[in-house]
Amino acid sequence: MIETLVLTPPFFLFDEEFDVPRRFRHDTQEGFCFTRSKPDGYRNNQDAMAVVSGIDDALVLAVADCLGGLPNGAKVARRVVESLASLTFASLPECIQSVNDAMASDGFVGGCTLAAVEIVRGQVVVHHVGDAGALVVSDSGAVRLKTVPHSPVGHAEAHEGLAEAAALSHPQRHVVSNMIGDDRMWIETSAPVTLQPGDTVVVASDGLWDNFFRKEIVEMVVNDDLLAVSQAIVNQATVRMTATPASVPAKKDDLSFIVFRFAG
Repeated sequence: MIETLVLTPPFFLFDEEFDVPRRFRHDTQEGFCFTRSKPDGYRNNQDAMAVVSGIDDALVLAVADCLGGLPNGAKVARRVVESLASLTFASLPECIQSVNDAMASDGFVGGCTLAAVEIVRGQVVVHHVGDAGALVVSDSGAVRLKTVPHSPVGHAEAHEGLAEAAALSHPQRHVVSNMIGDDRMWIETSAPVTLQPGDTVVVASDGLWDNFFRKEIVEMVVNDDLLAVSQAIVNQATVRMTATPASVPAKKDDLSFIVFRFAG
């Protein structure tokens, strides 16, 4: 049995290196989170995460991923998730827009992607920018909600018939067309989905999405044991990032994800 610490929301994680997933609880429901830098011999995790309570006791699960090659690195992702502390008096899109405006006004150079899941009164809404994303899967394995990456490759897969395998192996899959830190930033907000008991919410950086076919993620998520789900993701992502088998998706990257099981 894997021992795991229990975190109490609200919490913010940045520049962290987990060995095993961490558990958190919200009322009678539970989730797990995990974050670490890519396995290339040095530690420089540029992802950040937050689990917070908002207006009307909304639970917000957020993952931010800084864009490589731009200045400030992890500081951008950290700044974005820390802005969610203002959820006690502002809506989630307002928080995201506010931090983007603040970065522009104070000349803060850098960028990151963000996926923020808001769960309130049994309904889930996803707000996302860039290629961090979210997925909602039923206990029978039906995909109830999924985000489309804001990227040329993501758009081609969703709207132009590009095959998933071709998208995951595309040399430009890392290129995004929308980010926090750009005055052209826009926020995509999903239609609300009413959660059913047993539904699992996954929110993650592209370190997860770029290393698995969606079917593989669904197959892992339907496990009854949420800790086992989390550990399977970690274990299999590690294999993909280090062994780089040619027949499956594989990309070294920081890995950050949150899984949450809705109990009803």
